[in-house]
Amino acid sequence: MSLRRVTCSTASCFVLAFVLQGRVAQAQDALVSPNASALTSPSAGPLFGTERPTHEEALPGLDEARGGVMPKSVDSGVANYGEPRARPKLPKPYPPLRLRTGAPRHFKHELPPLEAYRNSAVARRALRRDAPGKEAVKDEAPTTVAVPPTIKAKPRPRPDPKPYDPIGIGVGSMRLTPYVETSTGYDSNPDRLPSANAPVGSAFGRVDAGFKLRTDWSRDDLIADVRLGYVDYFDYSPANRPDGAGNLVGRYDVTRDTAIDVLGRFTLDTQRPGAPAIASGLPSVTVTNRPVVFSAGTSLGATQKLNHLEVSIRGSFDRTIYGDPQYSDGTSLNLASTSFNDYGVTGQALYEVSPRLKPLVDATFDSRIHDQAADPYGYYRDSVGYAARAGLRLKFSELLNGEALGGYAERDYQDSRLVKLRGPTVDGNLVYTPTPLTTATLRASTTFNETTLSSASGALTRTYGAEVSHELFRNLKLTAAGSYYVNVYQGVSLVERGFNVGAKAEYRLTRSIVLKGSYSHERLNSSAAGASYTADVFMLGLRIQQ
Repeated sequence: MSLRRVTCSTASCFVLAFVLQGRVAQAQDALVSPNASALTSPSAGPLFGTERPTHEEALPGLDEARGGVMPKSVDSGVANYGEPRARPKLPKPYPPLRLRTGAPRHFKHELPPLEAYRNSAVARRALRRDAPGKEAVKDEAPTTVAVPPTIKAKPRPRPDPKPYDPIGIGVGSMRLTPYVETSTGYDSNPDRLPSANAPVGSAFGRVDAGFKLRTDWSRDDLIADVRLGYVDYFDYSPANRPDGAGNLVGRYDVTRDTAIDVLGRFTLDTQRPGAPAIASGLPSVTVTNRPVVFSAGTSLGATQKLNHLEVSIRGSFDRTIYGDPQYSDGTSLNLASTSFNDYGVTGQALYEVSPRLKPLVDATFDSRIHDQAADPYGYYRDSVGYAARAGLRLKFSELLNGEALGGYAERDYQDSRLVKLRGPTVDGNLVYTPTPLTTATLRASTTFNETTLSSASGALTRTYGAEVSHELFRNLKLTAAGSYYVNVYQGVSLVERGFNVGAKAEYRLTRSIVLKGSYSHERLNSSAAGASYTADVFMLGLRIQQ
């Protein structure tokens, strides 16, 4: 007997079920009825006979159900339960299905190509094909087993070599590091007066502010460092004074071998009341203020590289301004008239014998023109100067490098009563770094300084210094420094010798907060009577930086 699948709607199946239920009920009534003729009743039809009822005979009322008419039972004529249900309408798919044709789509971020397992047949064939001395093997059908490419492990971050250095503020592609520093301490001789004047010590407060600027440019460069400060003596106000310094170095690379250099600089300082240039010459008359000395300048030049030879030329302009000293008798000295402009040009040539050895020579010519032709003592101090030096730039190793220059300089004054300011020059520096935590530095310099001392053409100053710094911890740094200098005033018999020694400590709490402490001892011995002095300075401070 074969089975056929009967398909019907929901309403038809519902009606068919109820019709069949009625026929079964009639059959059960016939079995339990005492009248056995019910089993052979013509109205019921043969139930268990050999004749099979037709589809219409077995399912009466089916046509009415198909036509949507409420079916009735066969015998009682009672309406069946419920009404036919309407066929539900399924919603349309959203978004509507679209059949894509044409070239495959290309996404912005494509998936990486699959790679075969290392022990798969495809991977082994690739190894044999790429092996040296083997002929190329024709690729077969790719394997159906593949994995995405192996993701490389992210490297561990390296430790910061300077975890307590300030981070700075990003200004475009530049890094700005501002700071403010407040200090307090004690100075045994605020005005650097000789012991004969019985100097009075005083506590003081000091404020410094400044910034450093660095660039992250790939080729050009710009570096700036500026500081301004003021010290206030609580018990000796005449010694209050400002100070400051700053410099700027810029380089513009026109080509790989040609660069334009720009430099800027300034210094702000004061003269001590016992300085020979402003002394009154009378024992009973003293200087009551600290005259300001301000200097600012700029340089512009170019550097050209010719294989191992590097040649540069630079023009400069500097302006120096002097303040007037005030005396205890109510008079003053017109030092402002001695302010001057300095115009100069410098040339330098450097040859790279090797990365460790670079000989160099340079020459300078400059002219100084004062605001007034004659100074307060009637001397004409306009002058021209010449200087020539030669030396070596050395790099013995990564631990030791430096520069040493020696030469001769001369300055010729307009006034024939002033002798020429001349003498040999020695300049250089040497930096030794035995460990990453220890640095030792040696320095030497020679300068020719202006003066208003009567009959003196100028002062030849030679300075020698040494400094050793060591980091006991990454946030604790100790420094010891010392310097020695000699001032020789040419034209008069005056020589000054002095030294300065000191030590300081810096403890970095965080990148932004630094505690500082220092001590220094100064001493000056002068050949002039009553001009020598001694001073000790203790200081504690707090630095806030970004």
